[in-house]
Parts: sequence; C-alpha cells; structure tokens
Amino acid sequence: MTDPHASTTGGKFGPAAGQARLIVEGDRPLPGRRQFLAWLTGGSLVTVSALALGQVVRFLAFEPAAEAPTAIPIGQPDSYALAALTYIGAARAYIGRDSAGLYALDAVCTHLGCLVEQSAGGGFACPCHGSHFSADGQVQSGPASKALRHLALELNQDGQVVVDRARPVAAETRLAINA
Repeated sequence: MTDPHASTTGGKFGPAAGQARLIVEGDRPLPGRRQFLAWLTGGSLVTVSALALGQVVRFLAFEPAAEAPTAIPIGQPDSYALAALTYIGAARAYIGRDSAGLYALDAVCTHLGCLVEQSAGGGFACPCHGSHFSADGQVQSGPASKALRHLALELNQDGQVVVDRARPVAAETRLAINA
C-alpha cells in the first residue's frame, strides 16, 4: 500500500526541493511561516501602540469632575472648640478655631488629591504618597510641593458657617465670631 501523500510532489509537507508549487490562475499561495509571523508581530505592535497612545491622550485630557456645590454649610460657629481641628467630610476640610476666629484648611493633598489625615504629633499626613504638612498646612516633606489651601468661611443668613471650596484665602484669614 502506498501513501497517497508521498508522491512525486514532495510528500505531505509541501513540494520537494527543486519542485514548484502548482498555482491555479486566480489563486494566491498561502503566506509562509515567516510572513505570517511578520504580520502577527506588526499587528501586535500597531495594537499596543494605539492602546498606549490612547492612554496618553486620556491622561493629558483629564479634567476632574466639577464639584457641586462649592459652598457647603457646616453648622453653627459655637460648635467648634477652641484650639481644635474638626474634620468635615462633606466639605473635605478641617475647621479650626483659634483666638482670632474660625479657619478652614483643605483636606485634599496638593500632590495627587488624596485626603490627608491628622498626624498623632500634630499636622497632617497623606496616606497615599507620604507627604507631611504642618498644622497650618505648610509642606514639611514631599512629594507634595504646595501647602494645603486655606478656604473661605462666611456666615449665611441662618447664622451657619459656610465653607467655600472655590475660594482659597490667605493662611491668616479668619472668620471672626463672638464667643
């Protein structure tokens, strides 16, 4: 019994050395292994490049979502103790009171926007990347390079203190209250 594939055409793995493939008019020969791998490599490089470019464009075009509302009522002025900082989650701010009045310190780290936490020894620490700030918001160690913002405080018509996240103020600005 003879193998039907083992003929003079070179066997079952293609034409024998020195023999040409039979090409019927209109047919195209199948690409070789090297050509297939070249197409596969080229296609992979194009796909990876397109994905990387998409991520770069997405990063460069990033705009944080608008915060609404920017003015947040946080309660009565007498609810804040002297020489203490109180975190107000809705405002993402620490409210402090000293002899000059009330002040608001932004709780958003100036490095990449994480919320800072009060440190045991006073001041603030960013849990994300390790920045440290003094009790008045000044940078003590990076990677943050800017101080925490101080935010505007005012009284509304109901006598409640309102934090305005859209209005940064100087560090020495206070809302005077009658104690």
